[in-house]
Amino acid sequence: MSQNDYSRMEDHLDDMGLEKGPTVVTRWVSFTVADETYALNVLDVQEVLRAAEITPIPGAHPAIRGIINLRGNVVTILDARIFFSLPEKPFDDDSRIMVAELRSGEVAGIVVDSVAEVIALDEELVKEAKRSSSDEGSSHILGVVTQQSEKGNDKLIILVDLKGLSDLGEK
Repeated sequence: MSQNDYSRMEDHLDDMGLEKGPTVVTRWVSFTVADETYALNVLDVQEVLRAAEITPIPGAHPAIRGIINLRGNVVTILDARIFFSLPEKPFDDDSRIMVAELRSGEVAGIVVDSVAEVIALDEELVKEAKRSSSDEGSSHILGVVTQQSEKGNDKLIILVDLKGLSDLGEK
């Protein structure tokens, strides 16, 4: 086959809606906080807990709700609403604690309003998010993806990276 034949074949694949290069698809655990949809990379999430007795830590960062004992390990628990500068809400039947490993190797949990599902996202569809320098939570936003909801309208999914949360106590 000549180079011309390869070019025509690639053009034909494009016409069929097939991509030339490999598509990189990652899996994310989607969750809600204050009617917004967020997602954590599934490889970062160790488990999702229904409820746990959270012991407050006096003098801790405002976003830190406290600590829990998870099978003999002490796990710091953050409140996603406070972390993302949203109004507080008491823990209810839909609330969950998503346990994730941080960059430092520590394990932390984050309280969310609900956990929805595991979704597969094409990395090419991720748009860079605008960051606010004054909002601590915005530094943990990787990007935004638009996805069609069940109602037929577009919804935004905010992709979050919690690996740097171990720095929270130092700020």
